[in-house]
Amino acid sequence: MSIPIQRQYNSPNCNLSLQGFSDDGNTAPNGVPVMTILTEARCQILGNPTVLTGGVNFMANLLRAVSAYGQELLSGLTHSWDAYDESDYVFLRKLPQKNRHLLVWQDKKEEAHNQLEIELSTVQLFDLLETIDQFYADKATLPHLEDPLGPVSRRYRQMEVSLVEQSTPAVLGLAGFALSAIALFLIPIPSEISDPNLEPTPPREENIEIEPELPLDPPGVE
Repeated sequence: MSIPIQRQYNSPNCNLSLQGFSDDGNTAPNGVPVMTILTEARCQILGNPTVLTGGVNFMANLLRAVSAYGQELLSGLTHSWDAYDESDYVFLRKLPQKNRHLLVWQDKKEEAHNQLEIELSTVQLFDLLETIDQFYADKATLPHLEDPLGPVSRRYRQMEVSLVEQSTPAVLGLAGFALSAIALFLIPIPSEISDPNLEPTPPREENIEIEPELPLDPPGVE
């Protein structure tokens, strides 16, 4: 008996809802039925009227595209990725002139005449990534769609970026730390450190012997 299932994953700027059912009656360790068949996936960026919808091909391509693009942003290395299927093709690209990101859906990979586009701010993009992470953490939903992230091949490395340019941020960080350490080293250490909780010690009185003054001779006495 098929069990209808609905799952939702939300972040402040993104909503991902899945509808499907379990065809084998399996349950997760916590007793929740496992969704094994997907009938519809809906992804919407809050504040944007465009809703991306599709089936398992759309969902798989969305996962791969978002994961690959997120890896590209974090590593600084670009690489291609293989679509799950040529239909419901999804990809992201940068909009450097706007400092934004474009999420694109096409019904076919090679046909751009029928497509939907959603512009994302960096905050919205990371909320989309968070929503995808919530899906991957849920082992009771489409477990066969595993995380496609993997090490980036050497052939996708940006050869135009020199080793000096790549290491500059780390060197600057170490240099700043070294300058701070030198500045602290040059600060003179106070000879005495007083405890503010202690009462001030009164000055010590020294015994000084005072010689008695000699009386003055009365007038007329030689």
